[in-house]
Amino acid sequence: MSTFREKAEAQTEQVIGQMLGDELLVREGQSRLREAESEAEPSEDRAKDRDEGADQGIIRDERGQEQPKDKARAQQVSRVDNGGDPPGKKA
Repeated sequence: MSTFREKAEAQTEQVIGQMLGDELLVREGQSRLREAESEAEPSEDRAKDRDEGADQGIIRDERGQEQPKDKARAQQVSRVDNGGDPPGKKA
């Protein structure tokens, strides 16, 4: 079962327990939610490592303007006019 689904089921269990006034069901939902969140942490770390290693993307500079993350690479990318491109500088 996916982590997202486990979290959703745990939260649902918690809410139903609150609606019914069943404290045991609420505690079980809380413990299931904690377990699901602790299982999700290692995969989130891998995603962060993967993102940090990427040299693509858009970042904001000190003025808040969007800039390519790797300016030299962005300048080397070739662009081909496909005929339907907007007016402006053409290669």
